[in-house]
Formats: sequence, structure tokens, C-alpha cells
Amino acid sequence: MALSVGCATATGNSAPDAGAVVEIDAGTPSQTDASTPAKRRVVILMIGDGMGRAQLEAASLKASGTRDGLYMQGLPVRGSVRTASLSGITDSAAAATAMATGIKTLNGRIAMDKNGQPVETLVERAKVLGMATGVVTTTSLPHATPGSFTAHRLSRHDYVNIAADQATITQPDVMLGGGLRYYLPQGPGSERDDEGLIDPLLSAGYTVVSTATELAASQPVADGKLFGAFASEHMTYSLDRSADSREPTITEMSMAAIRHLDDNENGFFLIIEGGRIDHAGHGNDLARGVGETLAFDDAVKAVREWQQSSDADVTVVITADHECGGLTIESPPTTLGDLPQVSWRWGNHTNAQVDLFAVGAGADKLHERTVDFTQLHAFLRSQLEGAPVDEPLRVLTPDGSFNDLRYDVAQQTNPTGFGAGYNQLDSLRVDADSSGLAIGVQGVFEWSANALVILIDVDYGAGTGVTEFAGNVTDVSGRVDGILSSLGANTSAVPGFGVDYALVVWGGSDPHLEDLIDDAGLRGFAQPDDLPWYGAATNFGDGVRVRSAAATTVVDQGFETLIPWSVLYELGLPAGATLAISVLLVNDDGGYASNQALPSFPMGTANPGRTSFALPGVAIVPVDADNDGAVDSSLSPFVNP
Repeated sequence: MALSVGCATATGNSAPDAGAVVEIDAGTPSQTDASTPAKRRVVILMIGDGMGRAQLEAASLKASGTRDGLYMQGLPVRGSVRTASLSGITDSAAAATAMATGIKTLNGRIAMDKNGQPVETLVERAKVLGMATGVVTTTSLPHATPGSFTAHRLSRHDYVNIAADQATITQPDVMLGGGLRYYLPQGPGSERDDEGLIDPLLSAGYTVVSTATELAASQPVADGKLFGAFASEHMTYSLDRSADSREPTITEMSMAAIRHLDDNENGFFLIIEGGRIDHAGHGNDLARGVGETLAFDDAVKAVREWQQSSDADVTVVITADHECGGLTIESPPTTLGDLPQVSWRWGNHTNAQVDLFAVGAGADKLHERTVDFTQLHAFLRSQLEGAPVDEPLRVLTPDGSFNDLRYDVAQQTNPTGFGAGYNQLDSLRVDADSSGLAIGVQGVFEWSANALVILIDVDYGAGTGVTEFAGNVTDVSGRVDGILSSLGANTSAVPGFGVDYALVVWGGSDPHLEDLIDDAGLRGFAQPDDLPWYGAATNFGDGVRVRSAAATTVVDQGFETLIPWSVLYELGLPAGATLAISVLLVNDDGGYASNQALPSFPMGTANPGRTSFALPGVAIVPVDADNDGAVDSSLSPFVNP
């Protein structure tokens, strides 16, 4: 689609241990001798949206017949990234916001923190440093990933205003991608109800292009900028493009962006997104996902070759914001160029860790390390500023990895009666901060079978709450409610323990904080005949949910939840708050209990089955031992009895 104004100008290494967490070396990047002039700094972040490890493997198998043969997989630095947000499984907005700002936030936020406040992005930081900035994407320019680096909005779907932020406020020096409909003036083909953003872009000094030919012909000018929107919405999948396509490839956009940014004497910061890998994942479309991954890999190769010839200190980092689809390679292709046999979990994002590749100045600081997006942000910012890495503060994040949970409270003493390697609860972790209560259960969890039940008493010792479920909880409206109404557990052996809330997860479900569903979630017992539903962020770590073959426990991986204090205490955290927790594994209807509980049943206990049974104990968490109405910096949880 041609822009109505035409072209116009105004005046291979091995992967790291998935559970390892290593702080980034805080050394200063690109150290130079005092007598040597400092080089320009260039930082290029390349994001394959939805590009999990299986997506890389599938693309490599098709292109080379090997599982690790992509160009990016041969770069000298390799690490991995944990991807969760404060909502649980991340979306692109929260992931990109964490990379762009260093702040973990809720899904859907565009460079806004969990309280709805804007946070400085790396694009804005680079501009303060006098650097040029740019964003390239194969999606719509106001979409979640590019938007999170170039705008501030509460909703990722506020495309019209995200575009306005980009064009009139943030104004990166280069913007290339799709999404023309959000910039054109009102009328056919536009989503706007105003005069549009093309004239403001021209007035701000942008050259505006709309075809690959115009992009190739564009030349950098002093203080000039470049804007190109090559599709009404997202750009066409590589697999679907005709030979005479008017759309540039991601490689052509990337190299044009570098050409226009490289004249800045202070260097530049560039984000390049292969955004449609994610869209193919949502559609479980392997062919198009592989095509987009291979196109993205071509861009990586071109950027790397430019980096090798540049006279600047260039850092290139390649990663993903999350995996999409739950792709699994079942068997490789028998003929080179064919696609492998695969299976998909579903059409949504997953919590799987993603790969990170890097090369250039300072990149060794990421080698064989597992980081989260706030740590990646800290590294990228240090490279922009030529300063030591400022390690971010610990933030409890429901990612299924327990590296942020300080307290190992209870361990299992019984071999599981529900199938070793399929259903077992091995240990209980807890922690708390100003945002909420975090609970982690290390173990193995079977897909589409059985339920994990976490019982929570928010005022331990007060004697309030449910003490026996069967016959007292009468709400059976959904799966979770039915499970709770059938529990054979009672609290007779633990004086002072009454259940105020229960978190139930059936069959490996992992709802976000904002999801209220039948198969999993937090329920309250204020109305036993009509259980209130509440949001809690939940997640499972890598390799802890099993289907057809038994698995072994992954150290520091399992089920994790983060429950906001505003849910547990509607009037605010009370002074002296003390919680108590018990964890159970039961069958699909809740009426048949396993011998897997935390704290554990005595050694040798068989499955209680459908009989009534007393809880073996509770983990007690003094949240506010000093009675000041705030979460203590250190907790001393213990088991009773």
C-alpha cells in the first residue's frame, strides 16, 4: 500500500543451566586507556517476539538439518532469560517494558509500572545521552514491543495514542515497520479521528517512505529522521510475499536504520523486532513461524557483519520476550528443507526460558548466565552509558523459579502415592515483600490430572476461617469450587489454623493475575455457599509439568504464585500479621487425597484417600513481627507442629 504523501522530505556455545542465576559482572564496559579517545557506543537489541528454543530448533532443522545451526546460535556469547511478569506468564508489553525500563510490571502496560506511573525507557535515556535512536519491527509500529520502548500508556491496545507518543513526543530518529493506519489522517484506511501524524512527522524533520524502493533510496541528512510504514497493520509474513513485494525485508529495514543512525557522533541505540514469529505461534503455524525466524536470523547475520566493520564499540544482543504456542519438536525432518514433526500446547504464550545470544563490547558479561529482563536492562543501560552495571533490586516474580524465594520451609518425607515423576510435592518455599505473598512448591505436576491445593490462614491463631471443608463448603459451581467442597482435610491437629483462602491449580493450569477461571485460581471462604473469586499470578518452571513420561524434580523449579496483599487484606496489612500455609495434592474431584502434603505427613503415611484426615502441620510466616504494619525485611518462617 503506497503512502498517500509518497516519499517526502522536510527541510555456539553450550546453553547454561536453566536454574542457575548469576549476577552480572559490574565491571565497566569498553574500558579505554586515559590517553585513548573513547569510541562511540552503539547498542543494538534484537528481539524475536515469541521465539522460544523450539522455534529456533525448528528453523535450524529446516535450514541446516541440525538443531543448532542458525547464525545467531553460533555467536560467541550465549545465555538464557527468565520471562515472567508480575501477572505470571508475560505478554509482550510487560516483557518489553521490563527490558526498556528495568521495571517489572503487569501485562498490558506500555512503559508504565504496576502503579500506572511512566518509567524512563532506554530510548529516552539514549536521547538524554545525545545518542541517535531507532526502532524496526515487522509488526505495527505502535504494537506492544516497539511501543514499550517509545511510548507510555496503560494499555498496549491504545494504538492511536501510542502512535501519537511516538510521532510527537518520543520521536526516535528512525521508525520502520507496519501500522500506517494509526498515522494517517481520518478517513478510509485510518484508525484516527484527527488530522493524523504524517504532517507532524514531516514538520519534525522526518523523511517519510512507504515502499522498499523508497527506503533503499533514502539518504541520511543532517539532523534528519526517517519514518517508514509499509503496511496498514502488520507486515506480510515472509512466506507469503511475492517477488515484487513493495515491503522491505527485516534485513533491509535493519541496515537502512543503521545507515541513518550511524552518523551520530555519540553513537546510537536501535531495537529490531522480528514480531511475526509470535503471530505464527499464536496460530500454531509452523511454516510461517520458521520463515519469520529464518528472516530474523538473516538480519542478525547482516547486523553482525556490519558490527565487525564498524569503528564504534558495538554491542549486539539477541533474545526473545517469551515463547509462544508451547512448541515441541517431536522428530526431525528426513529431508533437508522440510519441516520437523511438532506438537503445540496451545495458542498462547508460555513460561519457558528463552535463549540469549550476544557479541561485541561487554557481551562476555552475559555468557552462560541466566538473567531476567530487569538484569538485561541494567546491562544494556551500562553499555549505553559506559558505566558499571547497576544490579537491580530483588523483585518477587511468579516465574516458577525459586531463586527469589529466600525461605525453604518444609521438605517431603514420603514417596508419592500418586506416581513418582508425575505427581509429587518435594518442598515448600515462601517469601514476601511490599507487593504480596510468594509461595513456591518444588515438585512434579501432571498435565490435565489432579489438583494442587494451597490453604492460607491470614490471621493465624485467631481461630477464624474454615476448619473442615466437606459439608461446610457447599459451592460446587466450577471445578475449583467442587474440589474445595470435597476436601477431606480438617485442621483439628493444628489449633488456631482456619482457612481464609485457598489457591487451587488443576492439571497444570497457570492463570494470570487478571484471569478468573474455573480450573484454577484463588477462592475466599467468606461465603462458603458462593465462594468469591480472586486473582493471583501463577506459573510453573521449566520441565516440572509432565505428560506421557515420568520426569525428575528440577532443583529450584516448580509451581509459584504471587498473591497481592490487597487481595489477602482488603484494608491493608495489619500490624503483627502472621500467615499459615498448608499444601495438599488431591485428585480431580478433590475427594481423594494423596500422601503428598507440605508440611509433610509422617514418614510412611499412605494416601488418606477418601477418608477425613487431619492436616499434618502448617508453615507459619510472621510477616510483620515488629508490629509496624509493614512487611519485615527478613522473615523467620517455621513449621508447626
